[in-house]
Amino acid sequence: MASGFGNIDVTEQNGVYTIEVGRLDDATHEGLSRVFRAAHESSADVVVVTGKDRSFLNPMNYDIEWVKRLAVYDDMLKIFKEAEDIVRDIINCEKPTIAKVYAPGAHSLGASIALACDFVVAADDATFSDPHLSGFGVVPGDGGSLVWPTRIGLGRAREFLMLDRIATAQEALDIGLINRSVPADRLDAEVDVMVAKLRSYDQVGVRFSKKWLNQYMRHSMNVTGMGSLFAEGMVFSHADFAKKVEDYAKLLEEQGGYSEA
Repeated sequence: MASGFGNIDVTEQNGVYTIEVGRLDDATHEGLSRVFRAAHESSADVVVVTGKDRSFLNPMNYDIEWVKRLAVYDDMLKIFKEAEDIVRDIINCEKPTIAKVYAPGAHSLGASIALACDFVVAADDATFSDPHLSGFGVVPGDGGSLVWPTRIGLGRAREFLMLDRIATAQEALDIGLINRSVPADRLDAEVDVMVAKLRSYDQVGVRFSKKWLNQYMRHSMNVTGMGSLFAEGMVFSHADFAKKVEDYAKLLEEQGGYSEA
């Protein structure tokens, strides 16, 4: 098991590079900005990303001190640039990527990571959302404004990014946000079948197929990525956002902060 990525466990076995993400703190966020490049450079054929304890970066499992850093302008710029690197590296990784999402689902940065993957397989009780605007009044710039429209079109994406809608797994499947929804006790098996299928093909063909299918996303990110970064940075710097961060940190403290349970 590889280390050095914060609260992220990495294993490479039988041609599969598995990334299990735990509590989101500074070291883990920085680790996420490197781990998909490591997957790209590995000898594996397929990358599977999931959450420890079946939590896919649920915002209520964020480290309290990490959340407070979001209100510090220089720290925020570092964090947000890392977020851009995370999504860019998923898109550029030459190996096919599969997000395996248990309940409570993928939200905020978790949703950006899951939806940037080539395939999203979710438990049928999982949900998906991006509460950047509704929760903090900021641009969904850590990948949400790119990956949601790419998957479901601009009109539908506005519903989720601007009107605080949450998609159930069934709705996400119906509108094309995710690829498959299965009962939680079948999720591992479903992903295993997909992995076996991808590994059965010629790997050069698989990697070039991914490269060309992702060319639109790469182009869009190259054109808009840094602009989105600084647009969000300007919003982050105002006093209202700092107050919202303070309120959110208090909410985490009231709920006992992050829990492995």
